[in-house]
Amino acid sequence: MRLALLPLTLHLLPEGRVPLRIFEPRYVRMIAEAGKDDRGFGIGMLEDPDDNGQGDLYMLGARVKIVDFYTLEDGMLGITVEATERFRIRELVEEEDGLLRADVELLDNWRSCRLSPVEQILSDKLQEVFDEYPELADLHPEPRWQDAAWVTQRWLEVLPIKNDYTQLLMNEPSCRRALTFLLSMISPDPRPGQRH
Repeated sequence: MRLALLPLTLHLLPEGRVPLRIFEPRYVRMIAEAGKDDRGFGIGMLEDPDDNGQGDLYMLGARVKIVDFYTLEDGMLGITVEATERFRIRELVEEEDGLLRADVELLDNWRSCRLSPVEQILSDKLQEVFDEYPELADLHPEPRWQDAAWVTQRWLEVLPIKNDYTQLLMNEPSCRRALTFLLSMISPDPRPGQRH
């Protein structure tokens, strides 16, 4: 499949949503094209910038569909996109106006599975994050708090993990390795009276 790419420094995984401000002509063109068929476009994930503010594209990204259009206060186009699949870039071409297009291989989504009682802490803590940041909750009106794949993917989007490591976890065929990693990072609050 061939997709136009919007390079960003964030990671987005299937069913994740993010609002975007579109103003460069090449990306306005990309959005217009995306409205003509159901291919959508790709979010290309950038490495952490170097000393010159430059970063290369990672090989893994996410195909997205547009779920909302709106006009921002400054008159610019605003859209909200939702990731549908992960992809691996096979070939990259830059067009005259700088728009990147990639031949991509779509990857299977992680299978839904229930969180175990031990893993429930990840859902509980994510709900706290959504409570603290209502803009995140607004983006995900139908959260699946018991779905291990859904919860894991939302954590990988919001945690400040090194991009290289997020890419490694994204490349896994299931959410299990990422779940284990997240459990090692997020421990339950100590009970009242316990020393810590």
